[in-house]
Amino acid sequence: MKRGDNMGLKKGNYPNGFDLDMKPLHDFMRKIDTVFNESFKHLHSQFNLTNFRVDVTETDSEIIVKAELPGYQRNQINLEIIGNQLRISVEESKQVEGKDEQKNYYSKQESFHQMERVITVPFEIPEKETKASFQNGLLKVVIPKMNSQRKFIDID
Repeated sequence: MKRGDNMGLKKGNYPNGFDLDMKPLHDFMRKIDTVFNESFKHLHSQFNLTNFRVDVTETDSEIIVKAELPGYQRNQINLEIIGNQLRISVEESKQVEGKDEQKNYYSKQESFHQMERVITVPFEIPEKETKASFQNGLLKVVIPKMNSQRKFIDID
């Protein structure tokens, strides 16, 4: 045997000593991933960390953004235009008070929750022409594509 032959390639194109069955390790890693994924799903539901659903569609003349916001009121929703981005944010605050005068007990709990989504379009959003409506938990924003700063050049 020549020197260096012990690192020659064997079946599966692996160097000597590396042609082990890795299936048990892959199975173990898959189980660990499942444990973490399931744990974080539980945390998301406990702390209400899920984000709201947004659907963006495009026609020849406009971009339509629909956000599902069930349970929210119009005054809890903020829309902000930042150049070519539309920022949708919702805020919710709750206060719960409890009193028991016989046990001389008083408690007060407050919570604040904010979620936001940012939608980017390929042109600057015209503030005056953009329209928004909110009905039955569905926010609809219509962004027209007519933008005076956007020009197309003919190719000879």
